[in-house]
Amino acid sequence: MKTWHLFWRLICFSPWLYLLAFLLQFPRQLIWLAPGLIEQSIFDRLNAGAALDRSFWSLIALFVGVAIGRIGVVTLTVVAQRFPMNKSATLLRKNLFVHLLQRPGAFPLPYALGDVVNRLHEDIYGDYAGAGIAWVLAQIIAMVGMGTTALVALVIMERINLFITLVAVLPLLLISVGVNIAGRRLQGYRRALRESTGQVSSALGEVFGAVQAIQVAGAERKVVAHLKRVSATRRQAALRENLFSNVLLNLFSSSATNIGIGLVLLLAGQALRTGSFTVGDFALFVSYLTMLSIWIDEFAVTLAMYKQGKVAHERLLALLEDAPAATLVEYGPIYQRGPLPDAPLIAKADADRLERLEVTDLTYRHPISGRGIVGINLRIERGQFVVITGRVGAGKTTLLRTLLGLLPKDSGEIFWNGEQVTDPSRFFVPPRSAYTPQAPTLFSDSLRNNILLGLPADQTDLTAALHLAVLESDVETFEQGLETILGPKGTRLSGGQAQRTAAARMFARAPELLAFDDLSSALDVETEQILWARLFDKTFLPSSQQASSRAHMPACLVVSHRHAALRRADHIVVLKDGQIEAEGRLDDLLANCAEMQRLWAGDLADAERG
Repeated sequence: MKTWHLFWRLICFSPWLYLLAFLLQFPRQLIWLAPGLIEQSIFDRLNAGAALDRSFWSLIALFVGVAIGRIGVVTLTVVAQRFPMNKSATLLRKNLFVHLLQRPGAFPLPYALGDVVNRLHEDIYGDYAGAGIAWVLAQIIAMVGMGTTALVALVIMERINLFITLVAVLPLLLISVGVNIAGRRLQGYRRALRESTGQVSSALGEVFGAVQAIQVAGAERKVVAHLKRVSATRRQAALRENLFSNVLLNLFSSSATNIGIGLVLLLAGQALRTGSFTVGDFALFVSYLTMLSIWIDEFAVTLAMYKQGKVAHERLLALLEDAPAATLVEYGPIYQRGPLPDAPLIAKADADRLERLEVTDLTYRHPISGRGIVGINLRIERGQFVVITGRVGAGKTTLLRTLLGLLPKDSGEIFWNGEQVTDPSRFFVPPRSAYTPQAPTLFSDSLRNNILLGLPADQTDLTAALHLAVLESDVETFEQGLETILGPKGTRLSGGQAQRTAAARMFARAPELLAFDDLSSALDVETEQILWARLFDKTFLPSSQQASSRAHMPACLVVSHRHAALRRADHIVVLKDGQIEAEGRLDDLLANCAEMQRLWAGDLADAERG
């Protein structure tokens, strides 16, 4: 997709807003012609020795009125153009967010988080100097009004004296050609500045996300030195870009204006003597040349901004990776005003009910390390409690993530009740399944909102979810109960409370398959035993339909090495080096599997040391 095509798509998304912004450019720009015409009339009257009568003062009053009116028109236009700019920026951000959220959940972002945030802000909106997509488009529309004004000004000047007009405007035209020629270099400077800014944002994001690790390692000085290096690189790139785009271009533009006025002075003297050029005409020419210089300067800026906009467009397309470029401007609701739509509570269909889940020859290898899982075969029945165990690095988390579509499988097939799952990342979501990772993600919001995450409160059994997660007694100790703000990443909670909050989030969605990745690692033995006991003693149905039979219980797929989970397991899968070493009941594995024996003994040794 070409950059101009992107702009056209954005205009078509908000045609009436952009049309209003476009039409307002004409009064905004054309009103600049009025002062020159008034000055021409005033000076010609004075030169002719006219009296300072009412008509003269009327011209002065008109001059003041035009100045005041210009303020009002400019203000109205600036405000009006913000509406389509914001709407376009929101559409771009929403589409990028949708695309990024559709990626496999365990895949890292295509760029560092700070760089992605920088692209979502600077490259989409930016500012007049930053040349984001929204600003570039607004500047192009403004140039239409400026161009109309310049054309009308040239016609007025040409009717007074064609030769002087051509001589005065020629330096300005030469400057615009030079700026266009220099656009490729400016584009390179802008790309370097954007990349260096992204490096600084990424470094800052990584530092703030790893403060504790930096302090533990005593690496503060090295981190500061790294920040200084990337900041110095950005400063040099900014200096080059500003020197080229602002100093040199503005210098040449202002010089061209001065040269044009100087040529008018030289030529006007002879024309004044012959009577073909008046003092009023000279005043009008000086006024219009100043305005034309501003227009040429803005034209040069617009050409430069368009080059910068191309860089911003390229950086946004890079976030899409292999997705079609049209994804960036795909039309859809953006919810700029009014309440946001509620997250729908998707009712279970008959096809969502899990009877059996089968995995055949599932394989995934990490692109860099080459490690992963190979040829995994697995079968889970309804109500079954399956535990995946193994040493650190055996592939337990990788297996769980690949099965759920959080990592893209290299090969293998997944079947839900005998029907093949072609897109696991879209299929394994509530109400079919729910997942809690080792380090659950919590937000600086209330405990209630962290559990519901947009689900309608009146359609969710929050009390049951809290009970299943063994969290109700903790909530009673919180001063604000469910309205307690958890802080960034849930920092106000202990590790066990954070894990149980994530578990309550799962239970609130009443899924058919519960996937836990070492859920109980931060829980004490007693709390863990209570959690598993409640999970198997309760169901996710309304109280009137609750039963303890397996027919009403979800299946559980749990990554764990804890004895409480292994003892409750109906089936245990022992992984070693990414492959299934053995599987079966705990007693059989302890009797026949050396790897299971080592894991069991190692867990006991760890417990004794703790």
